[in-house]
Amino acid sequence: MSSGCDSHRHNPADGEDSFAALDNGRKLALWGIRVWVAALRNNWPPAQTRETLMEGFALAYALEAIDPLEGMMSILAGGSSRQIAVNCPRCPGVTEDERILLDLVSLCQQRRRSRSHLDREDRFGRMAGGLMTPAAIRLFEIPALLLADCLLLAGIILPPRDTAAAVVRRPEAGNILPFIHPASPNLH
Repeated sequence: MSSGCDSHRHNPADGEDSFAALDNGRKLALWGIRVWVAALRNNWPPAQTRETLMEGFALAYALEAIDPLEGMMSILAGGSSRQIAVNCPRCPGVTEDERILLDLVSLCQQRRRSRSHLDREDRFGRMAGGLMTPAAIRLFEIPALLLADCLLLAGIILPPRDTAAAVVRRPEAGNILPFIHPASPNLH
């Protein structure tokens, strides 16, 4: 994953591509994703990463969401099919990959709220298919559902957005490589 942090990216962002335009639930989830990736890129000790995540999630009374977030990101780190663009925690902009990750958690919340555990249209698989391998998608869904549940229990809802634009074309089978490893430039 890549950090996507060039000095020009720290200029204020406007419109729908800005962090400020996100609802509070998406801001919290995205902040957690960004902190996890920053910790990986900067080789933070696990205790420092967890402490930082705890500070933010405690403010939202959602400490239980940390374990599923870490599990979800670990699976993404090991099962991505390409470089994933995740900005640093200070960036005002939001990448399309970040939006897709938030949409996946939102979709899990929608399924839980409708009490439907089946995704008959496999929207989850289609949205995640541009980010990770098929095996990783199956593994990723479990902590994504747990994260969605933990956020719901804390009263944090990630409302859906128009996901038609979030479906990304799956890469060709020959291009799928295990990209992510500690301090990898693929988690950006």
